[in-house]
This record gives sequence, structure tokens and C-alpha cells, in this order.
Amino acid sequence: MSLTQAELMQLRENLSNEMLMIQKFGAFAAQCTDPQLKNVLTSVQQAHQRHYNTLIRHLGGQQLM
Repeated sequence: MSLTQAELMQLRENLSNEMLMIQKFGAFAAQCTDPQLKNVLTSVQQAHQRHYNTLIRHLGGQQLM
């Protein structure tokens, strides 16, 4: 099954947003000195990584460009 151009564009945007969240929450966690908050930030980062991986998996062999 092929994705439409609109679906590919949305997927590109979602992947970009997830990558941004992975980077931001990773940076926040790296700067955090409170262990509980650091754990929360790391957990959120991991959730965004799972979302990113799921989107990539659903993409399968499709090309984004």
C-alpha cells in the first residue's frame, strides 16, 4: 500500500516533531540535577523515541522524499 503525498508530508512532520522532542527532553535531562525530575524527563524522552520508532516502522519501505 502506497502513502499519498499528503500522508508522507504529515509523516515527515511527525517524525521531525518527535526527533525535536527526543533532543529537547534529552538536553533537559542532561542539565537537570534533581534525580526525580531527571527520571521524569528521561522517561518522556524515551516515550518520544518509541513514538519515532513506531512511525518509522509504519513507514516500512516507503520513501519520505
